[in-house]
Amino acid sequence: MPSTAPTSVLPTQLSAPAFVARPALALGPHTVTAERIRADILDRNPDYPARQAQTVRLALGNLPGTRRYFRPYELVSSPERTAAERKATTFGDLLAAAEHAAAEAMLTAGVRPEQVDCVIVSSATGDAVPGLDVHLQQNLGLRPDISRLPMSQLACAGGAHVLLTARRFLAWNPSAVVLVVAAESLSSLYQNTRTSVEDQIYKGLWGDAAAAAVVTAEQRTPGLRLEHCFEYTIPHTTDRYRKLTDHRGDHFASTRASLRSVTDLGPALLDWLDRHGGRELDFGVLHPGGPAILDRLGVLLDADAAFLRHSRDVLTEEGNLGGATVFSVLARTHRTPPPAGARGLLLGLGPGVTLSTLLATWSG
Repeated sequence: MPSTAPTSVLPTQLSAPAFVARPALALGPHTVTAERIRADILDRNPDYPARQAQTVRLALGNLPGTRRYFRPYELVSSPERTAAERKATTFGDLLAAAEHAAAEAMLTAGVRPEQVDCVIVSSATGDAVPGLDVHLQQNLGLRPDISRLPMSQLACAGGAHVLLTARRFLAWNPSAVVLVVAAESLSSLYQNTRTSVEDQIYKGLWGDAAAAAVVTAEQRTPGLRLEHCFEYTIPHTTDRYRKLTDHRGDHFASTRASLRSVTDLGPALLDWLDRHGGRELDFGVLHPGGPAILDRLGVLLDADAAFLRHSRDVLTEEGNLGGATVFSVLARTHRTPPPAGARGLLLGLGPGVTLSTLLATWSG
């Protein structure tokens, strides 16, 4: 099959099978409670007007549980950390975690490094030249002639999108072994210089992790069989979620319109589901974003608590891990798997506002 055809012309229903082996996860080793983050934010902002302080207190109070960081909270939140220090430690942390996750994912799938034909990497916080893809290729002992597909601007949609891209790659190369990696250090976006309610909510949401999985046309472990895939971008929404940079480094920003994103995506997503078997779904592997986004997805999909359980648990116990989140949700799905043949939805939302999603069947 020709390998030069642009992926944009590929159909959303592909005949060649694609199976995702059990994923591997490298969570940040440092655990911090959401309550500690909230108390620290309020302590650092004693000049807040009473109404704003109460709004922040209530907003962060809706984000219970714990978060996982690559670095101790004292360092993450330190106002003394320079942009250069932040960038250097971020890439090193991501590379180490991504190497660990990728090596474990290959071991789980019974794949040797020299058997990998393609590596697809998503990381919006590990932006460096050369990138994570090249470092992983060399540090893991992958062949020098593999295909590399680095993606640095997907952010929260990254986990779903690397799987979607692997699915399409296998349509053209059915004998290939594809290694997918999503790695984010969202705690590196912590900024004490930004104190709006939205900025403080992000500080309470973020977590750090790297995740990896092997995708092949031959089933190697129980798990997802990827079937239909779909991408959609809401027009004129580039301002809703953005990564900005100032003298302190990178930080994340959004507008209040971001809360409308699930509603705006709804008609396209539901129409796609209706065209590919209907809206009856047995399980979900959803990037949670935040509680409000997850709640809106639940309403849109008419989903019960069990459908959202793993996504909600990841958000509560680990935080928003960016693109790595769907892999953490998938790992929990493996622990309590649905019955063989169950129909599921894997979904990620990212800046743009973009949607990357796949319908999948659980294969035991």
